[in-house]
Amino acid sequence: MPKIGLEIHGYIETKEKLFCRCTSNHGAKFSKPNTNICPICCGMPGSKPLLPNSEAIKKIIQIGLILNCKINEKLVWQRKHYDWPDLPKGYQNTISGKYAVPVGTNGKFLGIGITEVHIEEDPAAWNPETGEVDYNRSGIPLVEIVTEPEFKSSEQVIEWIKQLMLTLNYLKVIDIKSGIKADVNISLPELKGERVEIKNVNSLSNIQKAIEYEIMRQKEKGELAKLQETRMFNEKKGITIRMRTKEQAEDYRFISDPDLPIIKIQQDRINKLKQALPETPQEKLEKLIKKHKIDKKSAEVLAKNLD
Repeated sequence: MPKIGLEIHGYIETKEKLFCRCTSNHGAKFSKPNTNICPICCGMPGSKPLLPNSEAIKKIIQIGLILNCKINEKLVWQRKHYDWPDLPKGYQNTISGKYAVPVGTNGKFLGIGITEVHIEEDPAAWNPETGEVDYNRSGIPLVEIVTEPEFKSSEQVIEWIKQLMLTLNYLKVIDIKSGIKADVNISLPELKGERVEIKNVNSLSNIQKAIEYEIMRQKEKGELAKLQETRMFNEKKGITIRMRTKEQAEDYRFISDPDLPIIKIQQDRINKLKQALPETPQEKLEKLIKKHKIDKKSAEVLAKNLD
């Protein structure tokens, strides 16, 4: 039986980027690359981040709460170092990593454990074929939701993600139109091998195809599939391709960011945000069926619409 875990990324809905005043426009492409930028989101030498976007912090807490996470009251920004053309500073600002305390931990959503929920900045967009880099999206706030490896099939994963996106849509906290990306971690306990991570799979259909192919590949490879590695999904061929052996947390050289203060979240604020959470789609569905005696099929259609 496979063990499958997810790391889901989505754009938090805000008017401005995370550490500067540039527009956080990730749904529509700007007419020209590099027109929605400043020295901060381009990582110019000597530039310093502004205080983190308060709306983004509020919404990341709401996401943690609706996933039944414990919200931590002291958040420390980390620098996640890696050398890639889309990262001008040489590091990504994130509340995750080896020494971090995530925004939310130990949650549960529809029977699947939530390891953590955290916030980070989006890198720029790099075209490996031309070498061009567009910084319009650099610095846009991202949510990352990390699950426990408790999924058993691709069908279960897809249905769970659909319910997750519907629930987050009720909150109005992420840009649903821009979609999500998922890193999918898969291992087969019967092989006693390491997990394989498939990076940046960008649609529900591709997530399902990538999972099904990778399970088949690991079964066929047997002993050879035990190596811990990072792979990518080739959409045209419908296969996963090896990118590199899996990096460890030490490879990112996480350090706390001296330019960003610790964020202290008061319990009163957490309680107020929790009380203001909307009814979830699952709660609405149950009420429509039990209280209003609507048949399940019709109730499911109604529950998809918050209004």
